[in-house]
Amino acid sequence: MPDAYARIRKGERRPLYGQALAPVGQTLSIQPGATYTLYAASGSEVAGHTALPVSGYESGPLESPRVWVILDTQAPVDLPAGYYTLVFRFQAAGSDGITRVFVPGIEVEVEATRR
Repeated sequence: MPDAYARIRKGERRPLYGQALAPVGQTLSIQPGATYTLYAASGSEVAGHTALPVSGYESGPLESPRVWVILDTQAPVDLPAGYYTLVFRFQAAGSDGITRVFVPGIEVEVEATRR
């Protein structure tokens, strides 16, 4: 089940964020190598959006650091209107010395027309 929902109009580019939450009283530091994959409503990976590097991530020890991707509905492939799931995958080192893997997901609706 996705952690968040976003609506984006066809032809737009928008940043979409995935977030990690540290255990109470701890912090997390995202490590390099974060990726994202976009899945169609059928569950299949969308060509051109598979295991790609994220656009950026917050650095340093934080309680709830984020990664993001600038999702372009027209590049590298033209996304038809519909529902997608954007899944981030990244590791973060905790202040407790434990490295954890986070896999936040976002349900993304691509709207067919501009309002």
